[in-house]
Amino acid sequence: MRKSFISVLFVFAILFCLSEQAYSLSVAVPDKIRVAIAEDAEEIELAVKGPYKITTIETGEVLKEGEVLWQAKVRPFEHGIHFRTFKDDYFKIYGIEIIPARDPSIYVGKCLYRGRLQLIKTKQGLLSVINVLNIEDYIKGVLYNEISHRWPPEVIKAQAIASRTFAIYQAQQRSDKEYYLRADVSSQVYRGVFGEKFRTSKAVDETAGQILMYRGKVLPAFFHAACGGRTEKASRLWKISSRLKPLKGVNCPFCRNSPYFMWVKTVPLEDIESKIAIGRKRAGKIKHIKVLSRDRSGRLKKLKIYADRIISMDAKEFRNILGARVLNSTNFSISIEDNQAHFKGYGWGHGVGMCQWGAFSMAKKGYNCYQILRHYYPGAKVVRLK
Repeated sequence: MRKSFISVLFVFAILFCLSEQAYSLSVAVPDKIRVAIAEDAEEIELAVKGPYKITTIETGEVLKEGEVLWQAKVRPFEHGIHFRTFKDDYFKIYGIEIIPARDPSIYVGKCLYRGRLQLIKTKQGLLSVINVLNIEDYIKGVLYNEISHRWPPEVIKAQAIASRTFAIYQAQQRSDKEYYLRADVSSQVYRGVFGEKFRTSKAVDETAGQILMYRGKVLPAFFHAACGGRTEKASRLWKISSRLKPLKGVNCPFCRNSPYFMWVKTVPLEDIESKIAIGRKRAGKIKHIKVLSRDRSGRLKKLKIYADRIISMDAKEFRNILGARVLNSTNFSISIEDNQAHFKGYGWGHGVGMCQWGAFSMAKKGYNCYQILRHYYPGAKVVRLK
């Protein structure tokens, strides 16, 4: 009986250990990540510090080879793409790919990039610039811009897994598009090689290939700076199933000491009036703003603006109109006095998924990256891509 009991404990111990780390799973993911580092550009500055080839995107036909590409000004022209250096090169084709012999060696402006570079002339006669590289190099160029490299290693590793997951999810969703992600806050902030730091790159290497999955699918692993006490339900903001358990929102007692847990802002009413006039039809002079409803996380759903015209508005739209740096989140209360709107709010960002400041506090308390992810994405599993 005792031996049987010990055997059961041994099995449970193994299962517990497995739950604390990634297990391998075969998932269909793209070979390369495609990141738009410039869109609708009239001109870019480009250089390649070493041997390179310029090929067509469609067929791979070599259009030019060189030992080095000195600073070139690249512009679209009527029939294709124009390189202006010591000698002009005109490529009469809509899209070209620059393939360096050494990596990294491609400069766009003052930023250095790994992988390849695609230049595409758009229907509007402008340039799209797309960096094509492997997922791990991309995450190394992202991580330092999304989280402090001075934070505890476990929270950096949690962020690496979340960022990698988000990138692969976007790649799957946009597999038929010219690019999967942008290089700014609309996706993840990406700065190429100059976005890499030793501690963040170490976290990427230590979690290589690890992503979050739920019921056999890659999770849209959103994250934000600080939730203010509870994370938001993803379906409140985006067209995502309301039954997606890992993104239904969780209580977060960990970000209370964050500098963004609570905030206060004062905005002149005339500023709000002018911004509403730009974003929508003119409302006129504001007399009162009333909160109509809140969701379970405490964030506003709807509000009503009493002015010369009465306007009902989604809180997300109201925040977008005023600006995310004016209203840090949609979890706020409003009072009006002396022609000014006084906001008292909690958290910073959309509030969905991992709360970075909460994760920071968890790491400081001794939680590892898998425990952090399990808290903010309940029901999701960390798997290692084969």
